[in-house]
Amino acid sequence: MKALKSKKVFITIIFFLIIFLIFYLVINYKSLKNGNTISIKNKESVEEYILNINEYEAEIEVTVCSNKNENTYSLKQISKNNYSYQETLDEDMQKIIVENKDGKVIIKNNSLQLEKIYESYEYVLENTLYLTSFVEEYRNSEEKEIIEENDYYIINLKLNDSKNKYIVFKTLYINKDTSKIEKLEIEDINKNRTIYILYKEITINNN
Repeated sequence: MKALKSKKVFITIIFFLIIFLIFYLVINYKSLKNGNTISIKNKESVEEYILNINEYEAEIEVTVCSNKNENTYSLKQISKNNYSYQETLDEDMQKIIVENKDGKVIIKNNSLQLEKIYESYEYVLENTLYLTSFVEEYRNSEEKEIIEENDYYIINLKLNDSKNKYIVFKTLYINKDTSKIEKLEIEDINKNRTIYILYKEITINNN
């Protein structure tokens, strides 16, 4: 009898857990589908949205432009607290992983089973491809603006005292209808595009 009663209790608990899960998924379907839990209502709320980005995970397509050609790469990015992770996703490339953890940068080539650790190298620790880098640059920039144009909220900024002439201006595009970050353009000192990032998938945590 005890075994039968315990079995009924267990089935009841499982049943309520399933009901709760279904209810949660229905309520949060839109947020889960978009990978974004915050809706931007107007241009005035864009800055607050940007400055509250603390964590995100994304699959991106990065195009690096030069005078002679353009090269495109697929990457996975994770940025959380004091940890960041970047991994190449292209099938025809060697898998390279770059991790930044506790002030150390670890670069791994899984294909060749190689690993290199860097400490106290600012130029390695700073990565202009990360969205969180853009957030900090926006926070500190003395020349920045938010405009509304066609289907986008557009955030323009100029880096303060940029030591790299190829990375001076940045422009972030947010879709007005979906509140989704779609692309980031990086320009050199002459406003020629040097890097173009397309966010294919992105999940943002705003706190």
